Amino acid sequence: MRIGKTWGVALCMVAAGAVSPSFSQQLSAQEPAVPFPSRPVQVVVPFAAGGSSDVVVRMLAQTVSKSWNQPVVIDNRVGATGAIAGEYVVRQPADGYTLLNAAPTSHTALRALRRDLPYDPMADLTPVTLLVIAPMMLVVNPKKVPAQTVQELIEYLKKNPGKLSYASTGVGSVAHLSVELFKLFTGTDMVHIPYRGNAPALTDLLAGNVDLTIDVSSSVSAHLKSGALRSLGATTAKRTSFDPDMPTVAETVPGFQAFSWNGIVVRADTPPAIIEKVGREFANAVQQPQAKEALARILMEPIGSSPAEFLELIRADAARWDLVVSAINLNPAQK
Repeated sequence: MRIGKTWGVALCMVAAGAVSPSFSQQLSAQEPAVPFPSRPVQVVVPFAAGGSSDVVVRMLAQTVSKSWNQPVVIDNRVGATGAIAGEYVVRQPADGYTLLNAAPTSHTALRALRRDLPYDPMADLTPVTLLVIAPMMLVVNPKKVPAQTVQELIEYLKKNPGKLSYASTGVGSVAHLSVELFKLFTGTDMVHIPYRGNAPALTDLLAGNVDLTIDVSSSVSAHLKSGALRSLGATTAKRTSFDPDMPTVAETVPGFQAFSWNGIVVRADTPPAIIEKVGREFANAVQQPQAKEALARILMEPIGSSPAEFLELIRADAARWDLVVSAINLNPAQK
């Protein structure tokens, strides 16, 4: 499946700007093993075991392992919002045996927030394949927010600047930056209430201690069905296949989009033949019927892109979060 027509690209192709010399240039390139793979392959996941990213990668790794007749081992290296995992991967040989599971929080948003990283996620890591897209929604507590549509929310916010608060899963998280992007596009103001993770943020939203959030569809779907929360719109560029009747925020706020994604990247100087083989295997795995069924249950869209398509998405995503972080002058040490 190609991603270009389905999801679109950047809201604004902002140049990423000058970067420091590639960390990978400091490391000697190594010749690929022949044939590949001839031993176990490691997938480094920068998130805790049991989380959505971990679950997706473990499921696909089983399929790839059978195809290769080699173990595909998951290595959870949690910490520093993904920087520990990223630095570990760029220090490994560029032979395709160490893959990195990438997502906005640990890749594009992290780069926008942390210019002091010991590596550059854009220069030192090469896209292999985009595995899935996780749509997000702008949701409100209906007991606290009278708006029924995005337009009504914007009008309410402009009449009541700073009155409403929004929850996020932490400073610099995709949830945080997505609402800040909405504020930039609409010229509105809300108070940010950061939490340490999705569960406490959602708990306080349901309790009415905060008024709204942007969160992945899978986290809020049950509460939408019960009426405890109200969705004003999907934040993807196009309507989702899960709920095609739900309008997008972009239908009211042209150009707005924000979503989570999950993919595979490797060290930048990995041989193209190995990148192609790894990408083909994981792309094939995510398009298997059993994988599609499992992903549908957690409201994720299976993709399986080419490296070039994934690179296009990453560049657009990086431009998006660079724009937000710069506009709000976000201090990474902010709590």
